[in-house]
Amino acid sequence: MGGPATSEPPGAAAGVYNAPMTVAPILALVLAAEGVPFHTLEGGETLGAGGTVAAFAGGFSSLSAAYAQGLSDAQDWGLRLDADWLTSELFLGGLYRQLVWRSGDVLGAARLRAGLYGDLGASYAAKKNRSDGGLEVVPGLGSSGHLLGGILSLEGEVPVFVTFSRGGGFAIGLKGATAFEAPVGKDLTLGGRLGVQALWSTGGAPFAPDSPRASYEVMLLLTYQLL
Repeated sequence: MGGPATSEPPGAAAGVYNAPMTVAPILALVLAAEGVPFHTLEGGETLGAGGTVAAFAGGFSSLSAAYAQGLSDAQDWGLRLDADWLTSELFLGGLYRQLVWRSGDVLGAARLRAGLYGDLGASYAAKKNRSDGGLEVVPGLGSSGHLLGGILSLEGEVPVFVTFSRGGGFAIGLKGATAFEAPVGKDLTLGGRLGVQALWSTGGAPFAPDSPRASYEVMLLLTYQLL
């Protein structure tokens, strides 16, 4: 006698056969862009003289936009705007990146952001958050290497905040992040970034009542090469 009849859930076979059809367009874009030079604002690989990009990021828990240009093969400068929708923190300022070493396809750079800092005091996610304004300076180091047709980047930063409300405050943090980006066309790069941060605050700084504070980020990256 034959074994018991078997059945599979409706649409299971169709799902198996449709999966390649779903992945195929994404693979086609990546393969078509294989070998196309592309730029990133993550990590340590500079844009090169005259290289110009517009970069956007969004996810948990912020949105950002940046414009940057290569001053030389080893130096980048630009402008950046960040808005954290979870804490209502804002940053508007400049960015700078200086290539400091290279070994084959692996590059390392010193990185810096500096500008105006604001906190609108949203407390729906951070109950002890307080509104404030001040200055933010973020020195850091980044490295990048080419991998699987894309760029893998590692970053370490030390965010420093000086705030003006409630007699003034001070905060310092440690942040680490990794990102991977790959071209999906001649001038467009897509990727993602994961990061974690610890922040210590004192005095009148927004998060001093809840110090130290830990946070993380999961971001989608999009970079468009202008020149």
